Amino acid sequence: MKALLENENIPYQTFSRYALGGNVVYNVDDLYFLKLFAPFDSREFTIETEVLTQTDWTTVSIQVPEIVQRGMYDGWKYFLMTRVPGELLIDIWDELTATEKIGVAHDLGLLISQMHELDISKYRELENSFESWISLQKENVVKHHAGTGMAPHLIEEVQDYVESFLPSTEKVLLTGEYTPFNLLMNKVNGQWKLTGLIDFADCFIGEPKYDLLGPILFSFFKEPGLTGTFLNAYGLTLDDAKRLRLMQLLLLHRFSHLPNYMDGLMDMDEVKSLHKLSERFFTLE
Repeated sequence: MKALLENENIPYQTFSRYALGGNVVYNVDDLYFLKLFAPFDSREFTIETEVLTQTDWTTVSIQVPEIVQRGMYDGWKYFLMTRVPGELLIDIWDELTATEKIGVAHDLGLLISQMHELDISKYRELENSFESWISLQKENVVKHHAGTGMAPHLIEEVQDYVESFLPSTEKVLLTGEYTPFNLLMNKVNGQWKLTGLIDFADCFIGEPKYDLLGPILFSFFKEPGLTGTFLNAYGLTLDDAKRLRLMQLLLLHRFSHLPNYMDGLMDMDEVKSLHKLSERFFTLE
């Protein structure tokens, strides 16, 4: 890291490794983050660079990093980006008041709706293969969920549950990353507010509802009123058809792990059906 900073002419006083995330990231002087991409991760470098540099962020209500320098050192691509101030939502969620959590649900629904209005015609490198990706997910969906420890009687339902799923023709920029690990919070007038978003390396083009899963499953469905507030702010009216669609997308999601989501609420063996589980996950109560 020292050699990279010096050979790439990046001024610094101190630097330290950032603990979280799938990539190697360093904090440089509390002003910048330097994100490294291994040679086999060059696709992620290309995607995140394009999203950060080609997006009109003036229409979005939060801060995102700005790339100030990029290059390659010893086979590793990197970019130096501005540090977005704030605390990760994962670190302070349990400290938030009920009112602050409602505010997060509302603001995140609004943010995702703004992101989904972005002009995707500017992107040249992002994957636009949602149809073929869904087809591949369908082929492997039973094997994937069997590996998570899902109850056998639910595994038996999985293939039939997703069989009727056809990809939507509606396409937007998806991050798939609206989780508490990528959302930044700051105090505004004494209240914690959603103010920043980081990590765009997994962006792709696809169906809007896919992006709604992370916030609901990681943060909202376990507490009353949050999912309803989130969906209302996004602009989605929940009904049986949309609940089915969300559940199908959840089963097809590349990181789906239903036992983890239900951990602490009930044993998966107690869940009678995938339909009943969808009512638990996607509720307005």
